[in-house]
Amino acid sequence: MIIFFRKIRQNLLLEGKIGKYLKYAIGEIMLVVIGILVALYINNWNEKQKEEKSEIVILKSLQKDFIENKKIYSDIIDNQMLVVENCKSLIECLERKDLNYKRDSIISFIYYGAFNYYRAEPILGSYQALIGSGDLKILKSETLKSKLAFFSSEINQGFEDETLSMNLLNTLHYEFKSIGTLFLDNRIRNTIGLNKVKKNIELQDKKLKELYQNPNILHPLAMKTGVENNRLKLYVKMLEYSSEILNLVESELEEKNN
Repeated sequence: MIIFFRKIRQNLLLEGKIGKYLKYAIGEIMLVVIGILVALYINNWNEKQKEEKSEIVILKSLQKDFIENKKIYSDIIDNQMLVVENCKSLIECLERKDLNYKRDSIISFIYYGAFNYYRAEPILGSYQALIGSGDLKILKSETLKSKLAFFSSEINQGFEDETLSMNLLNTLHYEFKSIGTLFLDNRIRNTIGLNKVKKNIELQDKKLKELYQNPNILHPLAMKTGVENNRLKLYVKMLEYSSEILNLVESELEEKNN
């Protein structure tokens, strides 16, 4: 084809038809340019189609992660609320120093309040993979990218109190160690594989008095209650963020499927 066009140009020159030669040469150049532009357009279209498919895969992966994250935070909020309420009830018992006040519940306040610690482990695999591979740019929504980055930074911030939480937990375990299984009722003892025992009211009273007179319990327990309440607020906030991100992801998917 190139040889054919070259012969035409040569014949036009030999015949002295300079004007026609120039017009033909310009036309040939334009055809080449148009061909290049068409090739570029097709290539760009193909790349765009690949990116569209990749984005849908990414969005579906994020959708799966954040459906699970909503469940994680919903479940842990329920547990965290119980921790805070049990800690508050235990503080109330320690302040009243009344041996009969909520006596049958005191062991629950200790085990499910003072001794409990919940840490949310949200799923960020898809987002971290995007960061590591550099494929985050495939996502078109700047709002979604911004919220994902904020979500990730908030998770890291939420782990900052972990050392304090562990120290408080260890302190409370030490201060309450004398109570042992003394206040466990036989139903709970049976559940955890312990033999039934007869309730020793006199020994229980003695241990409760020791607890209520212990000056080393109330302060760390109050600190723990504050830390747990702050963590509860964080988890509520993270549930809201998870819902917002999931809504954005599903909105993007719906738009691409239409």
